[in-house]
Amino acid sequence: MKPTYIIKETQNINSEREGIEYQANSLTSAKRYATSHQFYHGTVLKIEAENGTLLSYKEIGGEWLDTL
Repeated sequence: MKPTYIIKETQNINSEREGIEYQANSLTSAKRYATSHQFYHGTVLKIEAENGTLLSYKEIGGEWLDTL
């Protein structure tokens, strides 16, 4: 069974909003999906586990940073 990730697109790293659920084989696959489906320019992408733990984020113009 594939793990479920929560993908959020926010104004900054401290912003909070509802995300979408995405099932992927790995965190790397979830990162690719989030990057390719980013809707707005100049936002922060965050990937969380189902329990709300922040796993990775990508700030404006930056690279993905894993938090664990």
